[in-house]
Amino acid sequence: MALEQFNLDGQVAIVTGAGKGVGQGIARVLAEAGATVVGTARTEADILATIDGIEEAGGKGLAVVADALSRPDSTRVVDTTMERFGRVDILINNVGGSSYARFLDITDEDFKHTFDWCVTSAFIMSQLVAPHMIEAGHGNIVNISSGSARFGIRALAAYCVAKGGLEALTRAMAQELAPKIRVNAIALGSFATDGLQGSLDLMPGSREKMEEATPLHRLGDVEDLGRLCVYLSTPSCYATNAIFHVDGGIDSNNSPLPIPDY
Repeated sequence: MALEQFNLDGQVAIVTGAGKGVGQGIARVLAEAGATVVGTARTEADILATIDGIEEAGGKGLAVVADALSRPDSTRVVDTTMERFGRVDILINNVGGSSYARFLDITDEDFKHTFDWCVTSAFIMSQLVAPHMIEAGHGNIVNISSGSARFGIRALAAYCVAKGGLEALTRAMAQELAPKIRVNAIALGSFATDGLQGSLDLMPGSREKMEEATPLHRLGDVEDLGRLCVYLSTPSCYATNAIFHVDGGIDSNNSPLPIPDY
């Protein structure tokens, strides 16, 4: 009986940045739970691989090439979803990121781009899906944040500020869109993605340092995030306006990058 509550059959989920890493893991699990997944990414080969994998596993999905920072692209994603499936029940705003730059080296353009990448993209997609969810009488939005929103990380100041802004957006939307739409965020720690591994490979021994600085002494599994998204998408879920910390227990920066003092 309990497991039946986690069945997402008939629901339609949009997952941005689903071509790889965290977004791909979330998309796969939502599909395994029964949702039809509309996955977006800028790189066609990546998003096609994600949706092909979902369909090969028996799930249902649709790949849409789109830039989440573009309102016209995002409008096309939502319009296509409504035309094909007639509904959108779940939105996972996963797009985000930043390049490394020390505080004194961050340009105005880099700072604004990071904010747009992490916050404006979520604002645009949420604003586009919300009318459909309100009309249907229900909906669930999950914003993917980071532990950096609550403690600083050297050489990632713009990213820390942007993720803090995303969590503020989460709270504001949760208040304004209740009771029909629930809005939550998941603040991540270090997860085992190809992107992270590529960075760690450049510094031998860095993975071990990161794991040692994490109370659970391991990196996260991206599909674990998908399971939390399934819970947040169940009709009986009582959570909104919440920031869920899925980070292995860290309470400070666990990055192994050797960033020297000024």
